[in-house]
Amino acid sequence: MQGGLCKIGYMGDRIEHNGIIESIEGDNVRVRIVRLSSCSSCKAKSLCSSSESKDEYIDVCDSSPERWSVGDSVRVCGTLSMGKSAVRIAFGIPVLLMVTVLVVCKVMFSMSDGMSILLMTLCLSAYFTLLYILRDKLNKKFVMWIERAADKS
Repeated sequence: MQGGLCKIGYMGDRIEHNGIIESIEGDNVRVRIVRLSSCSSCKAKSLCSSSESKDEYIDVCDSSPERWSVGDSVRVCGTLSMGKSAVRIAFGIPVLLMVTVLVVCKVMFSMSDGMSILLMTLCLSAYFTLLYILRDKLNKKFVMWIERAADKS
């Protein structure tokens, strides 16, 4: 099964991935998504290492998991704005933090490269520790849901 990314106009844009339910434990539904490279239809794919597929797993909290069964084809959905926020938190802020700390250390305080990198590493460690501490709050902000793959709602 090919997992794809498509935007659909539905109360704002959505991100969707097709998958298959692997397990259900309480309210947690684990969905397997197979990502195939964009060249999967190429005739030379057997000679190319970039044509490999990769399974990914997404855990979705569902308030009524009894409506699902292991093996069901589903779509894992989220909002495009949620995806953008996740990218900002995971990549944008750390890069901005790295550049800011390095510029401040090198330009304003004329620190050595080693000391600047050490302080940058400490700042990044503090940032990611803060994200870890706030993981429950972030889990409430980044909510994915699942729909039957046959539904076109």
